[in-house]
Amino acid sequence: MSDDFLSLPDNVLWQRALKYYHEHNFFMVHEVLEVLWKRDTDRKGAFYQAFLQVAVSFYHYGNANFIGARQLARLAIARLNDMPHDFHGVDIKGFLTAYEATMLPLLSNAPGLKPLNGSEAPQITHL
Repeated sequence: MSDDFLSLPDNVLWQRALKYYHEHNFFMVHEVLEVLWKRDTDRKGAFYQAFLQVAVSFYHYGNANFIGARQLARLAIARLNDMPHDFHGVDIKGFLTAYEATMLPLLSNAPGLKPLNGSEAPQITHL
C-alpha cells in the first residue's frame, strides 16, 4: 500500500480507485480500496471491501489464477448482494448483474477458460 494514499480524503481515494478500475489496473484498485476499507468499518467499509474483492478477482482472472479469482468472485457477489440496489452513488444492482455475467464462465467451471482481458470488466456506473 502506498503511504501517499493515507493522507488523501475518502472522496479523492474513491475517484482514484474508479480511475484505476477504468484503466483496468486492478492491482492499484486494490491498493486504494484497501485504505478506504480499513478506514470505514460500517456499511461503507463493506461496500469498499466488495469492490476490492471484485478488483482482486479480475486481477487473478487476468493472470489465469482461476481458483483465486473464483474464490474472490464468490465473496464479492455475496457482499454485493447484501448492499442496497444503489449505494454510494453506484448502481449496485446493475453492476452485480454485469459482474455475474462476466464471471459466469469462471464460476461454472466452463471448459477452456482463458485469462480475462481487462476490457471485459463491466463498467461501474453512477446513478
